[in-house]
Amino acid sequence: MTFSVYGAGIRDNVPFLVESDQDVVEELYPTSRIKKVGPRGEDEQEIENLYRQKSAQKAYQSTHHLQKERGLALHAHQIMTSPVVALSLDATITQAWSLFRERRFRHVPVVTENRKIYGIVSDRDLLRYAAVSGKIPPFADNSVEAKTSIENLMKTRVITSSVDTEIREIARILFEQRVGAMPVVTETGLLDGIITRSDILRTLVNHAPLELWV
Repeated sequence: MTFSVYGAGIRDNVPFLVESDQDVVEELYPTSRIKKVGPRGEDEQEIENLYRQKSAQKAYQSTHHLQKERGLALHAHQIMTSPVVALSLDATITQAWSLFRERRFRHVPVVTENRKIYGIVSDRDLLRYAAVSGKIPPFADNSVEAKTSIENLMKTRVITSSVDTEIREIARILFEQRVGAMPVVTETGLLDGIITRSDILRTLVNHAPLELWV
């Protein structure tokens, strides 16, 4: 489980490492003590207590079986979106705007010809460009934006994760680094998926409580 930084041909290790070799052991609870039944007959209150205990155990076993059916959502590859829609280095601002408008994306990775991360562009980058330039999209086909590469807008240092990174750690990095999406890469650095804040929230809703499932 690793975090790395990609972009514009740079590959650096992010200055925080997370331990992955953690064994998860289910907590065991002691059963309540059972009093010995007297030789002259069973106590009615004790019978009622035993009945309640068996009912509780049956309910727990039913819930535990349901949890096994749902399965644990622990790692990036279990919730990431794949394959990933990405922009090439020669994509223009006009093409990027059209993609964001049609697909309603918030973040789109920018990749090289061999699908390695080169940068990432967000809808905020496009809106910031529109605010600074004073030009309101959609842009004309003969406009400067139709000829300007998105390389002028994108962020060139992108935090990525490996496919086996724990979801809790991805959520922590998204929060601490104030980013809305994290590309997931293979061991060779190729783009394999992407995880957004919405994916984390969806996982929390579908697999809650968080401390048990993620």
